[in-house]
Amino acid sequence: MRIKLMPLCAVAVGLSLFPLYKSVAAPKAKKHVLVVTVTKGFRHDSIAVAEETIKQLGDTSKQWETDFARTDDDIKTKMTAVSLKKYDAIIFANTTGVLPLPDPKAFLAFVSGGKGFAAMHSGGDTFHQFPGDAPDTVSSYVKMLGGEFVGHNRQCQISGMITDPKFPSNVRLAKSQMLKMMLPQEQKNDARMGTWVRNDRWNAFDEIYLYKNVDREHLHTLIKMDTHPDDGSADAKKPGEYMVSWAKSYGKGRVFYTSLGHRKEMWADPLYQSHVTGGILFALGLAKGDVTPN
Repeated sequence: MRIKLMPLCAVAVGLSLFPLYKSVAAPKAKKHVLVVTVTKGFRHDSIAVAEETIKQLGDTSKQWETDFARTDDDIKTKMTAVSLKKYDAIIFANTTGVLPLPDPKAFLAFVSGGKGFAAMHSGGDTFHQFPGDAPDTVSSYVKMLGGEFVGHNRQCQISGMITDPKFPSNVRLAKSQMLKMMLPQEQKNDARMGTWVRNDRWNAFDEIYLYKNVDREHLHTLIKMDTHPDDGSADAKKPGEYMVSWAKSYGKGRVFYTSLGHRKEMWADPLYQSHVTGGILFALGLAKGDVTPN
């Protein structure tokens, strides 16, 4: 069966299959998020779908208004200390490299002061060096995020353990059993299905990141693997702990990260949309989640 990828329709399907969290009370006014998609390294072709998806999820849920920083000039004008005051969370959707922040300290202070930050996929491949940091030290951004991209191999299927089924980003995953969405037949590597959950495992096909400088002492793991991804490398299937998604505190702020989101099809997947929606709601403070290191 062939089904063309239709991001907006997929968003609607995702929301109809997974109604928003009943525990989230409608705010008096919508929150405001700034979605940053500027890249200084590899640029994913899924960025346009990511932008469209995040905006549609906010519009449909009526929980947040979405603004974008798509260019260097956008960053320089929208991420000053003064401009940041209008936002409740910043989202790095597949950013890469060292972004031209007008005030790096103000960005970190925005999060640590009680606001939210969320990042998807190559948000972990961003700011390997942070402006003002001493040479040869772990980036201040990496410390805030909780881990740093070190590499990846071929795209592959994973079976991720849902370590906290009550966390906002995992609620719909934990309640889902064997939801399967057919992908186009042109899909490579024999990935014929979208993501699905069986028991406590989220099965997905994507480009799987590996990390260094993982701050395990301060991370609340949400999704992880207990073997190395089967990505064609010499370490494939070796036992270990490999992070996929996590949350943490940063000062008074809230941080959510998921490594998934390389492929357009992932952004159109209902379970991934519920995962991202819950993470954004957590970052905005609209849905509570335990961030006790685990």
